[in-house]
Amino acid sequence: MSRPTRPDSAYGVDLSAAAASAGTDTWVARCVVDEGADDGLVVAELASASEFLDLDSTARDDVLPALADRLGGVEGPAVAGIDAPFSLPAWVLGDRTWREFVEATPDRWGVLDGVDDPSDLYEAVRDGADADAGRSIRRATDDDHGGQDPAGFRIKTQTYYGISVLLRRLIDRDDVCVPPALPASAGAGDSQPRLAVLETYPASVFDRLDGAVRTGYKSDQRRHVEARRQNVAALTDAGVRFRDETARDCAVATDDALDAVAAAAAAARNYRAALGPYDAADDRDRREARIYA
Repeated sequence: MSRPTRPDSAYGVDLSAAAASAGTDTWVARCVVDEGADDGLVVAELASASEFLDLDSTARDDVLPALADRLGGVEGPAVAGIDAPFSLPAWVLGDRTWREFVEATPDRWGVLDGVDDPSDLYEAVRDGADADAGRSIRRATDDDHGGQDPAGFRIKTQTYYGISVLLRRLIDRDDVCVPPALPASAGAGDSQPRLAVLETYPASVFDRLDGAVRTGYKSDQRRHVEARRQNVAALTDAGVRFRDETARDCAVATDDALDAVAAAAAAARNYRAALGPYDAADDRDRREARIYA
């Protein structure tokens, strides 16, 4: 199968699954690839999800399905980087493939029984791990990037709804792939993938950018604002430009907006590698997914 050498557009999503405020706490960056600047990214739009989707509601039940519809319908070739865990430790999936696992949520979460909400997921993963000392609550990719465990206290809600609502709807769309868990050949048949969806983790993105800081940029004190300004400068040095000063100022003012830009940048940077040949010697990534930074 031939592969696009680059996407035409890149989207970054800093996902919130808060019941009442997902629309204001989720941020989306829409970027275009600038062919005249070494395939650098231009941030064309940076907004909260409700604004991006032109929704009056900020409720999770309205925002996440609408976001899946919007991303799932973009023209390709495109890539979307989403800051949310795409899977759970492999043992949770049982004998299912990643696609089968995602399609079964939220009714059946692998080998876990009675999982009806994020709190149940938190308890069930820990109980399952305690029952077998060989089971980890983290994925291999979480260890590689210093990420949190997907069913952990801080991000269990993001994981629960990110998988059962957002990803479940996205993989039902034609020509959508989620490398390496759902490779392009499986997600797109014999054609080039219209949309590649990659898991990203902004802290790890900034950890790999010269001049950026991984921590200390997520609050409102002056030093945190200055840290965000430093990270914006590092993204700019790496080839990300802002179409207008309003978007740049937004990324400095709001860490969620900044993380959305970082997610888009990571997705664009890893696009070719994610769609390239996959070494299947270790099949774990096909079940646990992989963070691209």
